[in-house]
Amino acid sequence: MASSGSITTGQKEGRSVTLSWTLSNQNIANNTSTIAWTLKGSGSASGWVMSGGFKAVINGTTVYSSSTDSRIQLKNGTIVASGSLTIAHNSDGTKSFNLSCEAGVYTYAVSVSASGTHTLNTIPRASSVTATSVNMGSATTITISRASSSFTHTLTYAFGNSTGTITTKTTSTSVSWTPALTLANQIPSTTSGTCTITCDTYNGSSKIGTKTCTLTLTVPSSVKPTISSLTATRVDGSVPAAWGIYVQSKSKATLTINGAAGIYGSTIKSYSISGGGYSGTQSSLTTGFLNSSGTIPFTATVTDSRGRTSAAATVSISVVAYSPPSFSSYNSQRCNSGGTLTDDGTYIKGTVSYSFASCSSKNTVTRSTYYRVAGSSTWTNASASFNSGTAFTFGGGKISTETSYEVRYDLKDAFSTISITDIVSTASVVMDFKSGGKGVAVGKVSETDNCFEVSEKWDVKVYGKLLKDYIKEFTGALYPVGSIYMSVKNTNPSTYFGGTWVAWGTGRVPVGVNANDTNFATAEKTGGASTVTLTTAQMPSHTHAKGTLATASAGGHTHDLKNQKASWGTSGGNRVLIDATSGYTAVSNKTTTSAGSHSHTISGSTAATGSGSAHNNLQPYITCYMWKRTA
Repeated sequence: MASSGSITTGQKEGRSVTLSWTLSNQNIANNTSTIAWTLKGSGSASGWVMSGGFKAVINGTTVYSSSTDSRIQLKNGTIVASGSLTIAHNSDGTKSFNLSCEAGVYTYAVSVSASGTHTLNTIPRASSVTATSVNMGSATTITISRASSSFTHTLTYAFGNSTGTITTKTTSTSVSWTPALTLANQIPSTTSGTCTITCDTYNGSSKIGTKTCTLTLTVPSSVKPTISSLTATRVDGSVPAAWGIYVQSKSKATLTINGAAGIYGSTIKSYSISGGGYSGTQSSLTTGFLNSSGTIPFTATVTDSRGRTSAAATVSISVVAYSPPSFSSYNSQRCNSGGTLTDDGTYIKGTVSYSFASCSSKNTVTRSTYYRVAGSSTWTNASASFNSGTAFTFGGGKISTETSYEVRYDLKDAFSTISITDIVSTASVVMDFKSGGKGVAVGKVSETDNCFEVSEKWDVKVYGKLLKDYIKEFTGALYPVGSIYMSVKNTNPSTYFGGTWVAWGTGRVPVGVNANDTNFATAEKTGGASTVTLTTAQMPSHTHAKGTLATASAGGHTHDLKNQKASWGTSGGNRVLIDATSGYTAVSNKTTTSAGSHSHTISGSTAATGSGSAHNNLQPYITCYMWKRTA
């Protein structure tokens, strides 16, 4: 690029001709330059010679010519002609032009000539544009660096497959634009993307250039997936459906996420539900048996394809307390028909104390009494119910004084049956020897050969302690408070060992406490799940088939072939385009202008694999009843 230049012919008789030019001004709006030109004599000789046939051509325009017959005195510095010329630039503001001159120096024919190509200073056309990155839904400022105050500008945007006009032919150099939140639909799997701002520059109604800039659009942190609700449904199991309540250790719950939805194009990728010692990664979770009572809260969230997590949805359920029925005390003694205690009575007077869980007055207990001769296999239904702590009489006068009896008291509620057995001895005597002399008893009638018997009314001391206390102490040492008892029979251990026992560990496998592992650091800490759905981070490293990926069409454009004077000719017998400015040689190795900077977007997806189903997480197991002593 230049603001001046010249060409000079060869010399004839020490004389030559120079055509020079100087840039006078540039009209940015009209995309033109005006030059001042001068044709004058030059050379090494100091004298003059008669010369004519002058000609000057600039940008294809003959700006001066004279006849070879019209001659002047030419010497170094003689001005032959001068003037000015306005030259139109290319649409992009560039311009190169040809110039030539000739003269008949010291002759009537043209004897000297010169030509050349010069490049004018580029006229700025397209205005530049900048913009600051912003959150969608918030305003950003677009700044236009205008090449001319008379230019107007149209701004458009492109984000993914979405395009639109921001403003049309504005004269302002600062434009405020708020990208709509709906643009987030273009990036469903990420939180930000690149937006292209295009600035088209106009001079009047003519578009004279285009420039672009980019900015980052970010989905605001407030844009998250949503959950309509989290609902809980009872899984009654052995609980009568008519009760309409959750019962500790007997009920389960199904938690369901309702109305989970992505936002602005995102999709739900994962679920999370937790509460009551249970957790799951599906849209629905069915717990194991609920092992605690009271209010149990559950919480659910979802995470979308952008990695955004929803606000938590919660639901609470009320679980009524339950423990199996239990006996606190019992006593069975001989009596008469009126219930008066007597050593030789043929009736039995029983007093039983017990407790059971009412489950909000839904649960009831059935009480039954049975008796049989000690050691026999058949029980007789006494047809006698009982109330806790209230004495009652049964036996119908059929209780022989010569025989000991086993008495069984049964408690049955909606879930469990427990029994406790007592002994009613024979009629009371100080000492008795069995017929045949092979048995002896103290305080009762002897019933068994080769056996020493003691009435249940008599105490026996062992190591200075009453036998009953000794046994109690022994069983207390064997199963202290906090002990766990396991059995394949659903019988409350209080029947065997006394104390208070509750069902424990329903649906769970015991693990030893490990203070060095937070998962197992404290007693009765719960965790784990029967099924697990793997997250992306938990999956093994793997690859995907390419699927159906495709690039989008973008950046359609053309190129300009820079050629000057050309016409058709022949070369090697072939019809070819020839350059008229270079001796009519075949056109070759001509360059094209750079144009059409563009980009492509990729659509489609890689091939999908996997279903996302939960897999079984259970170890090999065998079930039994477990009880914990609490008192």
